[in-house]
Amino acid sequence: MKIDVFWVLLFLVVAVNCKECSHTSPCTPLRGGGVFKEPTQFRSTNGQLDAELIVDIYNFTVDWLTVQRRLYNGEFPGPTFTVKQGDIFNLKLNNKLQQPDYRTNEENVYRFPNSTNIHTHGLHISSKVPQDNPFLKVPPNSTYDYVFDIKTDHPAGTYWYHPHLHGSIHFQNIGGLGGMLIVEDDPSLMSTELASVSCPDNCEHDVQILLQTFQYNSDEDSGYSILQREIHDYEGFRLNKINVTNSSQNLEEWLEDSSSNIKYMLVNGMLNPTMEMAQGQMKRFRIIDTGGLYAVALHIDNVDPNGASCTVKEIAMDGVYLDQPRDPWLGRSFLVAAGRVDWLVICPESGTYELRSTFHTVDHDSLGEHPSFNGTLMTLNVTGTNQRNSTLPTALPQRPDFVSDLRNVAQESVKSKYVVEVTPTDTLNREDYSGVYYRYRAEVDTVQEWYFTNTEIFTSHPIHMHVNHVQVISYNPYTGPYGVDDGAGKWKFFNQSGNVCTHQFKGYDETVAISPPNDALKYLGHDTRQAISGVNTLGYTQIGDWKDTVLIPPLGNITVRFKTDSFTGDVTVHCHLQGDADQGMVMVFEIVEQGQSLEANIPSNGSYPWACMTNNPIGQTSGNGKAMNPYRFYMLLLVLLTLLLVQ
Repeated sequence: MKIDVFWVLLFLVVAVNCKECSHTSPCTPLRGGGVFKEPTQFRSTNGQLDAELIVDIYNFTVDWLTVQRRLYNGEFPGPTFTVKQGDIFNLKLNNKLQQPDYRTNEENVYRFPNSTNIHTHGLHISSKVPQDNPFLKVPPNSTYDYVFDIKTDHPAGTYWYHPHLHGSIHFQNIGGLGGMLIVEDDPSLMSTELASVSCPDNCEHDVQILLQTFQYNSDEDSGYSILQREIHDYEGFRLNKINVTNSSQNLEEWLEDSSSNIKYMLVNGMLNPTMEMAQGQMKRFRIIDTGGLYAVALHIDNVDPNGASCTVKEIAMDGVYLDQPRDPWLGRSFLVAAGRVDWLVICPESGTYELRSTFHTVDHDSLGEHPSFNGTLMTLNVTGTNQRNSTLPTALPQRPDFVSDLRNVAQESVKSKYVVEVTPTDTLNREDYSGVYYRYRAEVDTVQEWYFTNTEIFTSHPIHMHVNHVQVISYNPYTGPYGVDDGAGKWKFFNQSGNVCTHQFKGYDETVAISPPNDALKYLGHDTRQAISGVNTLGYTQIGDWKDTVLIPPLGNITVRFKTDSFTGDVTVHCHLQGDADQGMVMVFEIVEQGQSLEANIPSNGSYPWACMTNNPIGQTSGNGKAMNPYRFYMLLLVLLTLLLVQ
């Protein structure tokens, strides 16, 4: 009997597509879809919000893959908490994780998988207990009662919360512990247009989108199972005991295999969900990159290349309103890990649209070698007839005084000038984190001017400051040293001529043989690129923006200003590539009452930030609390040398 080849091929195709995937018979890619949904909601009433977060092990499933993760209240992501200005937020953190909890006396390594705490990322709030103290430890089988006092003039905006116990920040956050925190707008302070798409009165148009890494691929050493091994997680939570049928691999090995490509960005715990939108209806999107590693470059595209485009306007960055709505720079909103953007979105025609993250080769000029995600995040299904009430606002709510524009503040009104210096092998200001060891002190209720610099030659770092947002003032020439490491924890500073610096750092080993690469200065010149504002400038923060996390490109030098408003106490500064923070890229400074001593541990083994052949005390306060601007110091030095040569 003759068999039609067409039907044989069709049968084979159907058989392959109908294969039932499972832990013993895994397949890739993971299938997404499903209806978009928002997290569980908790809202304050009568000036107070009382809530509980239970941290425990729960099953979490994407397609056929079920894994055990540490989650809040069994949900991925955790619930959204919405408070108002002036509220009291009482949060019980109930840690039901069990012993054993891997411990080691060694600092700056992965440890404490089952101890935790809470950081309210971006909130302008006290760092003293019972509020946002990142050094508080909540051990297994214990609870802690946080009391967050929201200021009456706190900026309304989009924030979030996540664990912040040094040693397990990255592991717990990338595993699923995190959630949105909103300080709600006062409707009377919003324009009619903005209020029409914002809570509290129009929550149906106020959309919450949390982006979260779901990865087993060994790319960037951030596969979840890799972290499980490094932090000595309980074997019963791993997948290495499940053997794959007809393979020498176990499931954990299959997931880590690069050919399986298990590297996704979830939206509210879902893989590429679909959200329904009405044609022409404006929406407010609150988007958070909670992934802990990858940056995103967000845009909305019509699947039909000949179809209409959605209008997208940025109205807030990192929870702080802009002066006015604006188009995303180069058509994409760039967010580092921990970054947030609020969008106003109008899609004028019916059709299928996608929220995507897309990076181009030229973006690396401003990013350096930075972890970035490319791919589709969610689908927008736009239907219906045009809505007539979707008008974009022309004005946005006024910001509180402590996040007002500081660009024109006179130098004599600036109190302190300090440097945050990114240095190799996950260090800041030339040292690993070593507990509460104050590198600087600053007076409360003063204007500060700081310089965020990066001595690394290829890698950029998103630097996050607790308690206070900072305003980006300028990108400056970088004339300081650069650091080169040997891949085994040792490193050296060189000047830009390739000579070993005279002044190094605490723990420097001059016997280690390290030579600078020929392309060590390939990323130099961010100030020029930023000023030209060409197509290769995606990674630069727009001048005047207020951010709590700023990307410092390799060999970058950025001036920021901020007000040390209201709160005294510890302020943590760290890289928000959270693995870098766990491994030492953290420093602490203290805000003190006016008139108190500003003495601190500024130099590292006698060397100040930017020290190389000379050792100017940059960051060292004088009698009036001021210090030399590193950019101006090196420009002054250049002028003096020029005058000497002329003579």
